[in-house]
Amino acid sequence: MIRALILYYLSIKPTHGYEIQKFIQLSGTEQWMKIQSGSIYYALTKLEKEKCISVLREERTGSRVRKIYEITEHGRKEMLREIMSVLQAPIAGTGSPKFIIEPMLSLLEESEIKLAIQNHIKELEEKSEYWKRWSDIKAGKDATKLIQLSFSMTIHSLEEQILWHKELLDNLELYMNEGGAMKSLILQFDADSTEMETEESGVDEKINYLNKIKDIIKDDPSKALDNLDLIIDELKREKS
Repeated sequence: MIRALILYYLSIKPTHGYEIQKFIQLSGTEQWMKIQSGSIYYALTKLEKEKCISVLREERTGSRVRKIYEITEHGRKEMLREIMSVLQAPIAGTGSPKFIIEPMLSLLEESEIKLAIQNHIKELEEKSEYWKRWSDIKAGKDATKLIQLSFSMTIHSLEEQILWHKELLDNLELYMNEGGAMKSLILQFDADSTEMETEESGVDEKINYLNKIKDIIKDDPSKALDNLDLIIDELKREKS
């Protein structure tokens, strides 16, 4: 998913690896995916070798030289392929890439998304029925509690995934519109801004930055503001 994130960001504007790293940290995406800064630069190097991105120019800040990357036409095709791959993958435990795919959906065709989701729901329903049949055979009253729990957790996970995908399908237009708010945010994001170079604690930095984000997207009618309120409340609880 790190590849898709990088390509998505660069599809909106050219930038350097540090900005992408800071945006992932401060937007909360890092908490979902546990992304390490080293993996971002490794992915950038690999994407450049694969000609998915290219160096637009180099910028020097003191003794530091930064490569400014831009996405290539091949990279745009790879980005769409990666997003579609994530869209059709199972949701496995915590930190699923699907939980951060919402803003990227606007890059795909609505009909293409619907077909992919419908097919995936069908696969999940078939798996659910399969595990239910096996549960009747293997997890009856004579089975151990551990076996019963194993089947129950598996079936419950599949049912939750079905509900997740049905919600996405039923309100697809709403979720596709989330991409506009994210695009606006990325276009205005500057990792080197004065406010981002303060000596506040990590939690204070995130709270102040997220409040700034609210101002940027306050005119957007999507659920972005609600989500940001939840993130800010969580960060305040961490601080206390």
